[in-house]
Amino acid sequence: MKNYTINKNNILILGITGQDGSLLAQYYLKKNFKVFGYLTTKNKSFRNLKKLKILNKVQLVSYKKESIEKVISVTKCKYIFFLAGISSVVKGNLQKHKVILSNNLLLIKILEFLRKSNNKKIKILNAYSSEIFGSNKNRNSEESKINPVSYYGLAKSISTEIARAYRSQFGLKIFNAILFNHESPIRHKDYVIQKIITNAKSIYLKKINKIYVGNLDVIRDWGWAPEYVKIMDKIINLKKSDDFIVATGKNNKLKKVIKYIFSYYNLDYKKFIIKSKKFERPYEVIKISGNNKKLTQTINYQPKILIKEIVNKMILKKF
Repeated sequence: MKNYTINKNNILILGITGQDGSLLAQYYLKKNFKVFGYLTTKNKSFRNLKKLKILNKVQLVSYKKESIEKVISVTKCKYIFFLAGISSVVKGNLQKHKVILSNNLLLIKILEFLRKSNNKKIKILNAYSSEIFGSNKNRNSEESKINPVSYYGLAKSISTEIARAYRSQFGLKIFNAILFNHESPIRHKDYVIQKIITNAKSIYLKKINKIYVGNLDVIRDWGWAPEYVKIMDKIINLKKSDDFIVATGKNNKLKKVIKYIFSYYNLDYKKFIIKSKKFERPYEVIKISGNNKKLTQTINYQPKILIKEIVNKMILKKF
């Protein structure tokens, strides 16, 4: 691939059917890019692509039909967004071996292909999670200790170091985006805010009368996924590849978020919420905080959409 010609309007997304992948595809389609998606597993739901009305606008290729190496060569993509892999702490703890492989094997194949072909024209954004910081007590920056307590966090920690190694040793243009929690109306129902919103509405409509939840005292930094997609675009357009914390810098206790969701329906959450150990994670991390100073100074942008507006948008299903 020494004479590899980039098509500046082509991008490749691994994980295109997930929340971020679908929103990213929509974002680049609006910018008149040609969007390719590489399907990495047998059973895929196109629910998000259908909801965003872009399923027939993206070009999907299955791993069963083409290798990732051939897809990169044929698409002549300018950017590769690596968003693939199991992205749930709960599922990761249940499928320990699978979560490690799904978050790293294809990434290694991509980086090895680019290394062997000495291709430094393609830019890669490797998206991973604040779960890599685990139980760190202080506000986390790009230099903070990697300290995962979940298998999903471990998988993403490995991904982080792989990307850093290929960047420093072989000069590949790979960016690490350390994404803190981020939500949207197409967030999967198993994630806590979406779960609470769905069930609070059902209580309001008198379809159910209680919700079982885990630890209400966890504290997280919740952002707006469509905004984070725009930030990913700003990151990958930087000249120098680097690591970046993507977070609002604002923390909220889950109990406070639940209270706000129920107040939207004029309900007292205390009458309907039941704590259950069944929904508590083993080795639960109570608080994960992010320092986004490097991001905001580099791209001159501070995430603006915070938790109350996020909840309102999710309830009203607005983007």
